[in-house]
Amino acid sequence: MQPRSRQVQPAKNRDKARKSEVSLVEVTALGGLGDGIARLDDGRVMLVADAVPGDRLLVEHLPIVRGLLRGRIVEVVAASAHRQTPPCPVFAQCGGCTWQHIDLATQHAEKTSFLRHALGRTAEITTEIQSVAQWRHRRRVRLHLRTERGKLIAGMMARASHDIAEVSDCLVLTEPLSRLLQVLPDVARPWLKTGEVYAVEGVEGVLVGLHGLPHDFRLLPKADALLAELGVAGVTLSLGRHQDAAGLREVTLPETRGDWPVRVDAAGFCQATEAGNQAIRHAVSAALAAIGPVPRIQEFFAGSGNLTALCLGHAPVVRTVERDADAVARARATLAKAAQVQLFCGDVDELIDAPLAGETWLLDPGRAGARGVCQQAAVEGPQHIVYVSCAMDTLRRDVQLLQGAGYTVQSAVVIDAFPHTPHVEAVVRLLRA
Repeated sequence: MQPRSRQVQPAKNRDKARKSEVSLVEVTALGGLGDGIARLDDGRVMLVADAVPGDRLLVEHLPIVRGLLRGRIVEVVAASAHRQTPPCPVFAQCGGCTWQHIDLATQHAEKTSFLRHALGRTAEITTEIQSVAQWRHRRRVRLHLRTERGKLIAGMMARASHDIAEVSDCLVLTEPLSRLLQVLPDVARPWLKTGEVYAVEGVEGVLVGLHGLPHDFRLLPKADALLAELGVAGVTLSLGRHQDAAGLREVTLPETRGDWPVRVDAAGFCQATEAGNQAIRHAVSAALAAIGPVPRIQEFFAGSGNLTALCLGHAPVVRTVERDADAVARARATLAKAAQVQLFCGDVDELIDAPLAGETWLLDPGRAGARGVCQQAAVEGPQHIVYVSCAMDTLRRDVQLLQGAGYTVQSAVVIDAFPHTPHVEAVVRLLRA
């Protein structure tokens, strides 16, 4: 007897059938990536984009990816009191400010909950609702340019896509950066096919770094001609073998003006908002003051020295480590007259010095966190740690490791440096008994 053949439904039909499943859900919170969290009747958790805590939604089930069940809003059955109309006309397409539909008070509450989850429910948390304006606050941007249907467009990456969401005026950019966005396509259209622009605004004006593929290398402009056309203080071009620069190469961050100014280039890292960085610096200064004088401070992931000068009054020796050679060079220029500062360039995990009794470690890593530093701290660490974090998942991992080694959280500040996004900054002070 021949086995009966099994009827296999075509993949596209299976996907269509799966997507047709809908559920009525209530959103209870927001996840770390910004999606709403809802629980189905069978106990499963669903993530729903563009949802707000308190929403009652009819959602369509999407295919499970990497073990996560996601839903798409079909109908807002009952809108949350915290839902608002996004002012940006490309909100639904752009992958940038994905929380414009949520009122600011709810954004702050959710970001505080992110930090509370990272540190544990017993940690003391101070919510820092600082003066970052809701709009026109972002002083650093990466723009994408691409020719589509014979037209060069500029904008941000679209949501969950390699496409570009064309933006004529980004509401979170400062006025000078917004003007750059508006003039850039017309200026570059005659000679650029596709590219990326890095731009930062400082005291002296806007710096632009342009990388890309031209239509014709014979049509490329000179960098000095672009200064006036774009209305900026400095331009650096990197278009294949065509390398050119004109105007300033670095600008000063306004919140660091004084004896120890921090300078950055167009593509270098700095905090995206001036007020957000002011709040971070204030929180770090407060943490160092609470600790009091120590024999030495070791600062890891020191960058261009954004936090280094804050350490000068708290220890006779400040030892910094940063792997970016350009950032270290800028820090050396800024801190040349600070005799107690020792700057090292290289891999952070390989350049940790055994701590002196009572010293402080200051950490400001990227999104990957500081696992290696914290592992060494757990074995033979300092008495005090001040940890600046932009990623609550890796902060949670690292703090749990430190807590297992006897550290306790003494204070924590959550800073909303990026309104209308799920991104958050935190400054945490830990003590080893």
